[in-house]
Amino acid sequence: MKKSEYVTKISEKLHLTKKEVEMVTDEFINELIESICQKDTVSITNFGTFKKTILDSYTYFSPINGEKQTKKGVARISFTISKDLSKKLSRNGE
Repeated sequence: MKKSEYVTKISEKLHLTKKEVEMVTDEFINELIESICQKDTVSITNFGTFKKTILDSYTYFSPINGEKQTKKGVARISFTISKDLSKKLSRNGE
């Protein structure tokens, strides 16, 4: 599903304008991103946990120019679902 589809569904369920729902959705996503940038782990109850990991820098040989290149550490985000969400997903799969 796309963000616009979620905004439409939520606005219909809560009887709010799409603009209001989109503002709240955008702010939630911005806060989530900011929290992940500042902390290593961000948990959302009954949903899951986002964990930031910084990969180590490494050196590799570039066949293009024949020189050694250094790749700086890259951030990766992993997500682990909560037990509650896992149960709901397994019930829906039956």
